[in-house]
Amino acid sequence: MPKFILTIIDGCRPDGLAQANTPHIDSIWQHGAYSWQAQSVMPSISLPCHTSMFRSVPPQVHGITDNLYMPSAAQFPSILEVAAEADLRNMFFASWEELRDLAAPGSLEVGYYRHYRYGRDNDSLTMNIAIPHIVDEQPDFAVIYLGDVDMTGHSHGWMSPEYIAQIESNDRNIGDLLRALDEHNLRDQYTLMVISDHGGHEHMHGTNEPEDMTIIWMLNGPGIKPGYEVAAPITLLDTAPTIAHALGLTRPDKWQGQPITDAFR
Repeated sequence: MPKFILTIIDGCRPDGLAQANTPHIDSIWQHGAYSWQAQSVMPSISLPCHTSMFRSVPPQVHGITDNLYMPSAAQFPSILEVAAEADLRNMFFASWEELRDLAAPGSLEVGYYRHYRYGRDNDSLTMNIAIPHIVDEQPDFAVIYLGDVDMTGHSHGWMSPEYIAQIESNDRNIGDLLRALDEHNLRDQYTLMVISDHGGHEHMHGTNEPEDMTIIWMLNGPGIKPGYEVAAPITLLDTAPTIAHALGLTRPDKWQGQPITDAFR
């Protein structure tokens, strides 16, 4: 039975990742499929982006255009809802509490949402909760959201030394996850996706400038082409269909994205 772990690094730019020392993230894309040209949606703001990521329609369709939830989004199935309807066990761990509406109640076996606090290592706290649940219960689909890179960009500036250092901190978080999977012989059971929702510039994001719109995108796992740069265009709308493809789930008619099948063997 295929399994999937989606890790989201909020606000991570590809050129920021390139500047940072990230051996664990590098191992994912270097031995998997990747793109440095994948695109966010407009407005390139976190909640609209995540809603498009999970519900596969643009903000102009789902109706969320800032970080305030709108009930109109619920008419478009979330990948978490699709997985739950197929009797898959989902888990969601996030260092930003506003993501609680990415799936209908009853879609999650485990849901953990931590309110962000400035100056605290929110992401390590979240990852340290996620790892034991994933190892012990081996969910079919797990989401881990790490938000400190975005918040560091707002406070210190995108591409600042502090921003690069926070990407490196998230790499250590992901390294902890990879080691746990390896130690329990679970690595080959999971397809791993690491993406961001948007980039940023100066102390902000939300525009259609390339710095805001270009995101990291990588897939790694037993069914993924190794060391393969995907040439096809990729947007956030393709996230849910790609996960559904990996898990063998039927794609809802309302979704507008497409699975990135070129990344698979």
